[in-house]
Amino acid sequence: MLVRTVFAFTLSATAALAAPNASAVPDRAALKQNCTGDYLALCSEFSPDAPEVQACFKQNRASLSPNCQAAIGGYVKAQKRG
Repeated sequence: MLVRTVFAFTLSATAALAAPNASAVPDRAALKQNCTGDYLALCSEFSPDAPEVQACFKQNRASLSPNCQAAIGGYVKAQKRG
C-alpha cells in the first residue's frame, strides 16, 4: 500500500509541478526520493493524486526538507529547459 501511495504521489507531484518530458526523468526520480517523507509528514491527509497535494506543498514550502526543495527546484528548471 505504501509503495503504491508513494508511486501515486510521485506521479501527481510531477504532474502538478509541470508537464513531464523525457529530460525530466532523473528529476522525477529526485522528487520521489527526496519528497516522499515530506508528503507523508505534511500532506498525507490528501490522496496522493489529489490537486490538494500541490496546494499543501506550496503552503508548507518553508517546512519542506532542503533536499525536497532542491528536487522541486531542479524539476522546475528542467521543465523550463525542455
